Amino acid sequence: MDRKLKVYLDTSVISYLQQEDAPERMKDTLALWAQFEVGKYEIC
Repeated sequence: MDRKLKVYLDTSVISYLQQEDAPERMKDTLALWAQFEVGKYEIC
């Protein structure tokens, strides 16, 4: 059985997806979001 790491998703993470005045945070958050989309982690 393959168990996924559970990640607690704080609302600030979602806000960084559109945080154009903080490009490094936005870039990192988009990379993390891509991992969520392919199912690497279970989001809580």
